Amino acid sequence: MSESDARAAVLAELGAHGYPLLAADPDADLIGHGVNSAALIQILSALEDRFDVDLELEALFAGPVTVSGLAAELVRATGASGHAG
Repeated sequence: MSESDARAAVLAELGAHGYPLLAADPDADLIGHGVNSAALIQILSALEDRFDVDLELEALFAGPVTVSGLAAELVRATGASGHAG
């Protein structure tokens, strides 16, 4: 999976959960921009289900959670699992 495909998937899930305007700054802290923790867990779960991967939550939450960070983790996870989506 390419970084741009992963970013599109993350943005699609954010939009599906009511956060469509976060595409402008892929390095913005999602929680700082109003994404609550429950919604973030639902988004991560949806991405895991969609791509049949396990995301490294500890790594994701080690710093600010961003679109770029989620996309990079999705690329890593799909590459490690052999799934392209």
